[in-house]
Amino acid sequence: MKAAIYHEPMKITAGEAPVPKIGNMDILVRVHACGICGSDLHMYRLGVFADALCRPSEAGKIPGHEFGGEVVEVGADVSGINVGDRVVALTFGGMAEYVPVTPAFLGLNVYKIPDEVSYEEAATMEPMANSLHATQLGTLANGENAMIFGAGIIGLGIIQSINVLGLNLNKVIMVDVSDRRLEMAKELGVNAVINASREDAYQKAIEFTGEVPVTILQGMMTTPAVDAIFDCVGYIKERPEAPVIQQALMIAREYGRVVVHGAFEAPVTIELMPMVAKHVKVFGSYGFIPPDAIRALELMRDKKVDRMKLISHQFPIEEAKEAFDMQCRVDSSVKVIIKP
Repeated sequence: MKAAIYHEPMKITAGEAPVPKIGNMDILVRVHACGICGSDLHMYRLGVFADALCRPSEAGKIPGHEFGGEVVEVGADVSGINVGDRVVALTFGGMAEYVPVTPAFLGLNVYKIPDEVSYEEAATMEPMANSLHATQLGTLANGENAMIFGAGIIGLGIIQSINVLGLNLNKVIMVDVSDRRLEMAKELGVNAVINASREDAYQKAIEFTGEVPVTILQGMMTTPAVDAIFDCVGYIKERPEAPVIQQALMIAREYGRVVVHGAFEAPVTIELMPMVAKHVKVFGSYGFIPPDAIRALELMRDKKVDRMKLISHQFPIEEAKEAFDMQCRVDSSVKVIIKP
């Protein structure tokens, strides 16, 4: 079968790998579309997380964990899943024609794709579920101001999540370094955008939301009036700006919340006194829970979110490296899909 093989940083090739054999508790999925995740880019650029993000095979490490496909073989002891079912499955090795899956329970790591949802849309289920999970951790309330760092698939999905939750927020602000992605954020309905490569996020936050005192410090400190901040960047070593979590702790208002979803390419040193002085709550957000996945597919089925809008490029698996290189080009791409 055709597969993308990860070798080392900046080296992914398309090659041949054996079709996986499955056991009695497994299913075999014919992959139709697989997305390139932000964590895949950390692996591609720096080699981090490679063992965790790839399925080992005789041909080498096969990446990919955001995919939709069709069940073509079912183990003798598997129930609730049949040949011909269209599914999203949580496993690794999706950048190949076939991938084996061991279902824990239907609805836990295997989800059936509604008829109304394409394989390409289904390949964005995992990041949409992540976005829903992170948004809910932020406990947004009507009238609040929210700020999102990172207009990739997760950050844009947070905008879509805010929209479907029906919240009447005062301001939603997107921060990124890509004008193209910021334009997409505006199309999805944010009130303001900040290009962090040429604008100061702290000062722009004050401009957009106003300035409020930190009451416990009795007039000694003010801060932007931002109630919730979503860090969908983490730490990218090549970026010159301060780590987003540092910026978020400075910007968040007294008793504000910071939800950290982005991955960190290396340890960071940050000043925590703003968190202490302002009683800022910090939440880690990794992955999702099954209800988020079910909700994500339902939102696609009911056309309440347009995920195709976020897919900027599609490549055949023979052009896997070109696909990864395009995903790295934040000024040119949003979400890149590989088609085995």
